[in-house]
Formats: sequence, structure tokens, C-alpha cells
Amino acid sequence: MTNRLLIILLCTCSLAGSIAHAQQPDTTRSEVSDDLERALENFDPEESDFNTEQFTQFLQDLAANPVNVNAAQIDELMQVPGINLKTGRAILGYRRNVKPFESISELEEVPGIGRVTLERVRPYVTIGSSELRYLYTDPKYWTSDGEFEAFTRYQRSLQEEEGFTRPDSSGFLGRPFKYYQRLRYRSNHISANITQEKDAGEPLEGPTGFDYNSWHFALTDNGKLQQFIVGDYNLSFGQGLVMWNGGAFGKGRDVIGSSAKNERGIKPYTSAMEANYFRGVAATVGDKFQFTGFYSAQSRSASRVNKDTTRFPSDGGMHRTLNEIAKKDNVNQAMYGGRIRARLPFGLIGASGYYTSFDQHIYAGSALYQKYDFRGSNTSALGIDYNFLVGTTLLYGEVARTQNGGYGLVAGVESPLGNDTELVLTYRNYQKDFQSVYGSGFGESSGEPQNEQGIYMGLRHELNSKILLSAYFDQYRFPAPRFGTHQPTQGYDWLGLVEVDLDSKMEFYLQARSEIEDSEYDVTDSYGRTQRKLGKAARSSLRAQFQYWVNPQIRMRTRGEIVRSAQPGASAEQGFLFYQDLRYEPNSKWTFDTRITVFHTDSYDSRVYQFENDLLYVFSNSVLYDQGQRLYILANFEPWEFMEIWAKFGITIFENRQVLGSGLSQIEGNKRSDLGLQVRFVF
Repeated sequence: MTNRLLIILLCTCSLAGSIAHAQQPDTTRSEVSDDLERALENFDPEESDFNTEQFTQFLQDLAANPVNVNAAQIDELMQVPGINLKTGRAILGYRRNVKPFESISELEEVPGIGRVTLERVRPYVTIGSSELRYLYTDPKYWTSDGEFEAFTRYQRSLQEEEGFTRPDSSGFLGRPFKYYQRLRYRSNHISANITQEKDAGEPLEGPTGFDYNSWHFALTDNGKLQQFIVGDYNLSFGQGLVMWNGGAFGKGRDVIGSSAKNERGIKPYTSAMEANYFRGVAATVGDKFQFTGFYSAQSRSASRVNKDTTRFPSDGGMHRTLNEIAKKDNVNQAMYGGRIRARLPFGLIGASGYYTSFDQHIYAGSALYQKYDFRGSNTSALGIDYNFLVGTTLLYGEVARTQNGGYGLVAGVESPLGNDTELVLTYRNYQKDFQSVYGSGFGESSGEPQNEQGIYMGLRHELNSKILLSAYFDQYRFPAPRFGTHQPTQGYDWLGLVEVDLDSKMEFYLQARSEIEDSEYDVTDSYGRTQRKLGKAARSSLRAQFQYWVNPQIRMRTRGEIVRSAQPGASAEQGFLFYQDLRYEPNSKWTFDTRITVFHTDSYDSRVYQFENDLLYVFSNSVLYDQGQRLYILANFEPWEFMEIWAKFGITIFENRQVLGSGLSQIEGNKRSDLGLQVRFVF
């Protein structure tokens, strides 16, 4: 391993020698990838509640269809990461009182938008004239900026898993590949989509035999009719306490913008994730005063407890074995609700609510941490949210109540401190019996906002035009037991970040992060009895990353990270990760990404993460532990304007393991490799 590390370092140094002659191209793809990494690099892949696929697709779709800052209204502007109510209104005021924008860089002249915000929004905005107006009866109205998109994707693991070697009665029933296809037409005012997918191991019997099928037809931005959708859709309102689908930024390097959400309203659903969406009809009408109504009726999959009782429907979506197929669509769910929102001179205020029912009794479980979870056959939630602007200070928040009487609250303030410093404070209090089953509020835990109190403070300061300092501190507690504990617990975490633009070609950042929280562990007393005690679990990391453009075609990125984990009742453990990343763009048609990673951790507790470039709309955040290396190569080829091809190969080799995974996913050997191919046509 030492020899491999030295070789990588020597290659890095030799390539760095030509930096002095480098020029940095403006690549939207790189910027979007950086945004995704910023949002997802600290996400734990085992936390299934976080909807990474939908969030990945949201950002990539936004980059492919950027917002026209000369035509967009406040709601559309606030979809852009980095733009909130304050900066969105400032953009509207600039183009109304000064002039239309002539370049993206001109956004820096808008009050409240500095260098940091400009670079954050750049991938998602464009400059254009106001949209031409056609009559509804003119076909050009419905087809303006229209395009048809066709996707096909093939992925598979190259090693045979245990489930494919067993007889049909106990193993996987289908072939060991994952297949996805999508057809979509989209214009300024119409969206129509069909998405189909089969996971590895799921049977596929002909074109109509896909395990997952999603579709929608939508009308968008048609006068007072802001949105009308028939089929599958997402709902994201307020600060997410009542309803939020599709993921959002969490705690991480974006210390200012992560704790406040900008609602997306109702959106057509195009993801291949087989849960966390609704199927029916939804519409939003109005302008300054808007009304949204929605109805959904769909079948979902859940583990059965007895004849008329199941657990809450799962988000897994795997139907590979006879047991998994028996759970498919065994619970029927209906939901209806609405939202009203008013745009006032000083901001936005809204109210959201829904009622949902199941045709089975939902069983929460008997464990102590499940005591306050939803159980029964119906539930409802209602919330009021606000987003106000007082001078240069932004106030935001939401308070919500669920049918059983539980309350949730989040409130925050974001304000400049002088010309170069920004501060954000956010308080949250989600009661232990707050059963917002479709909420996703800001906090320590991903997914449903429940059983958590905390206060978050973030601070960002531009030391000068080249150095940016960021930090946050978050103190939290859990009033009731969580998974793995039998009593209330608490903790805190902090992050410190220094980002340096050495020049137009070189960037460097140093990040320190630490978290200390209560954790239970078992000890044996002098009589041989096992007792459960409460101790402190600590995890800290130090990361350094250096990025540079060797020339206009080659970008290098080097990262090193050290992790220390100390679980109560156990010795401290360490882990490290080092990678060398290369992006090569020989011409406008080809892009190559490759990375070599070396990792060594004492166990899973000292695991390390890395976000990887992947096929379009595919999320990839590898969790690495034990000892080994990983290599991946991604090629993107655009032979014609209407066609784009991706291919990715990745392999992980472990030095100290001869069996990977467990159960039906077990692989004999020390290698795990995967292959992905994707083609997209756009007309």
C-alpha cells in the first residue's frame, strides 16, 4: 500500500509542474458535481430516509434547464441553490429599476450577492430576454423550448451474489442486471414522462413487465394555473415539517444556506426511486395568493404482521425473491390535502395540511424507541410557515401539529454582519410524539422530524477576495430513546472550513469536523451480569483537498482525510483515505473522469466516504472501511448534439477480506466491481 501511495504522489507532483501555464475552463458540469458533493459527501448511505436520487436529479435537471434571471419570478428564482427570498427580491429589483442582466457576472452587482453566492448560483441560471408571449391557441405557445428526451441505462455487478446461486424458491428470481428507461417531452408549459426500471434480481417479462412504472402529464406556468399534474408528483412546502419530498441540503460545508428551505411546491416526478412520491392529481392556481390542492391513491409495500396489520410502508422497492414479491403493493393508501400561500410586501406566509388513510392497521413495533411512532389506520398534519424579510435580515420558520397532538417547530434568522460576514441561527423542537410521516425538517436526523431539539449557528466570513472562512456549531438532544438507546441522549457537532482560491487555476480547502454524542454500551460486572451504560461516542475528521487545472483540458484533484472514532467502552480507532482524481476533456465531445483511492480503517466505526462522478441522474457515495483500494473510470461521449453516451467501470479490492456483504448479497472473494452504460437522445 505504501508503494501505491508513493506512486500516486509522484504522479501528482509531476503533473503539478505545468500548473504555471494552466488556464481554467468554465465547466458547468464541474460546478454541479461540486454542489452535489457539498450536499451529499457527509451523507451516510445506510440512512435510507434521505432521498438522494431525487435530490441529485433535481440539481442536474436544474443545471440542464437553467433559470432565466431576466424572466423568472420570485418562486422560480428561489429554486436555485444559493438564492433565497432576500437575494431573489434583490434580483427582481435590479432588473426592474436598473436594467436587464447582460451577463451572469453582472449578478455580483446585486445587493446581497457576492463572489461566494455568484459561484454557487452560476450553474443554474442563464441570461435571456423576457419570454415571447403567444396565445394559448397558438401551437408555438405549447412547444416553445420543447425537447424530447429518451434514456436507457444498464448496470450490473460483475461478481455473482449469493442470491443468484440459490434455487428459485429461496434466491433471486431475475437476472443480475439493473435496467432503466425513460421517455420525456418537456417545454415551457408541458411535461409528459414515462419511467420504467427493474432492479438487479427482479424478473422482467417483456416490455410491460417492469417492476416499477412511473408516469405523469403536467401543465406548467399557464397564467393563473401555475401547475397541474396528473400522475406521479412530489410535494415540498414551507420548511418541510408537514410535507417535503425530494431531499435538500443538510449540515455541511454550506453553513449558511443549509438550515432554511425554499419550497418547491408541486413538481412532476421522474425519479426511479420507488417510494416518496404521490400518484393522483395536484394543482396550484393563483399569483400573489395561491391555492394548492392534491389527491393521491396508490398501492405500497410493507412487511405484514398478521392478516390485517402491517408495518409502515417501506422505501426499499426491491422485489427479487418470493418473500419480497409477496409484500408488493399489499397496502392501499389514500391522501388528500392542500396549501394556501400569500405573497406579502414583506415576505411569504402559508399553511399546509393533509389527511391520509390506509386499508390496513399500521403497527409501529414494540421496541422502546418505537413507542411514539405512528400507529393506526389514518393520520393528518397541519402547519403554518413564514419567510419574511426585515431590512437585510431574513426570518423563516414553521410550526406544525399532527393528529395525535404532537407539535413540531423550526425557526431561524439569517443576517449579514457587515459587508463580509453572514450569520444564521436556527432553533428546532420536534416533540417525541410529532408524527409527521411525510415531513423532512432540518436537524441531526435525516427523514421524519421527530424526537429532537437543537440550536444551530453558522458563520461565514470573506477574509479577502481569495480566502473564505466558514464554521457551524450544532447542539442537540433527543428527549426519548432512539434506535440503539433506551434513554434520552444528547450531543453536539461542529465544523470549521478554510477555502482558498490560490489563483484562477488552483483551489484548496481544509476542513475539520467533530461530533460527540451519547451512546449506550454493554459492560459485564463482577458477577458476570451484562449492564447497559451511557457513554460518549466521538468521531472527528480532518480533510485537505487541492484542486488545480494543469491545462484547459486536465483538472487534477487530490484529497487526504484522517478519521478518528472513539466508541464508549472501546479503544479509539483510526481511518484514512487518500485519492487522486483526474478529469480529462480532450475536446468538446469527450470527458473522462478517473480516480484511485487508497483507504485503511480499523473497522466500520472509522469508515470514510467519497462522492463519485457517475452516470447522469445516478447517485454514488461510497462508504469505505477495512483496508483496500478503489478505482473508477467514467467516460462521457457526445458524438452528436442529439446523442450522449456514458460508461463507468469501478472496482474495489480489499486486502483483508475474502467475503463481502452478507445474506443473499454475499460475494465470495475480495473484489467488488460494477459496470454501467447509459445512452440519452435529445431532440
